[in-house]
Amino acid sequence: MPELPEVETIRRSLEPCLTGRQITGLQIRHPGILLPAAEAFAAILPGLRILALQRRGKYLILELSEDWCLVFHLRMTGKLLWTEDPQSPVPPHTHLIFQFENEAQLRFNDVRRFGRCWLVRREEMERISGLAALGPEPIRSDFTAEILKEKLRHKKNSKIKCALLDQTVVSGLGNIYVDEALFEAGIHPLRTAGSLSPEEIHALAEAARHVLQQSIRRGGTSLRNYVDGLDRQGENQYHLQVFRREGEPCPVCGTPIRRMKIAGRSSFFCPRCQIAHPPC
Repeated sequence: MPELPEVETIRRSLEPCLTGRQITGLQIRHPGILLPAAEAFAAILPGLRILALQRRGKYLILELSEDWCLVFHLRMTGKLLWTEDPQSPVPPHTHLIFQFENEAQLRFNDVRRFGRCWLVRREEMERISGLAALGPEPIRSDFTAEILKEKLRHKKNSKIKCALLDQTVVSGLGNIYVDEALFEAGIHPLRTAGSLSPEEIHALAEAARHVLQQSIRRGGTSLRNYVDGLDRQGENQYHLQVFRREGEPCPVCGTPIRRMKIAGRSSFFCPRCQIAHPPC
């Protein structure tokens, strides 16, 4: 699933292509991904102009004229691909084609059809339940250890890996970056959130910000399906410290990286560098 760095990279790649463009038409090939009904999209979108592209957690938000917004959640395999060549082959599993002046297109592609697209009034975006409940943005300058501590206070009995995957605690983190942040902070994924010291929470807040910002600079992590809006892969997969590196030596101490299942998700960690018990 595209996580915060991937969605932010998609936003940045599409922003110069889409900002100021007028939507001239919409081809709907699979209406099931649209909320509300497809008829509303077809009736409302033509003639609207894209004013800005924003991101909140893993959601991409296109702000439109007349106070409308298009909101995308790419889920597991969703892609948004820009092309200025309408004759280029349309990839399989393309479910929406937004048409613009000069025949340019924005194509929504999703192999597994889990992605969703909402059309809502700007003042009604809170009606999208997942968007409304999102926690703080970990790459913002005002994201602090105190904020993280307060969020974790409500999850004190949860394993820290599970707590960080909860989008109401911190928005945008997924399996890749939780594992990477926990490694950088030296915290074992099975620790309970309530067992973390103030120093560890501070280290974790800093580590989360760092691994996310580094991935954004590298264009995101391309492991399977992810590409940006111009169909370019990221490079962060070549810099991962522990994620999917089971059996390889820890980059710090040389101990083989281990993998375990936590709440049904594979978790990768160094059993030596990541403290399994609260410090004395």
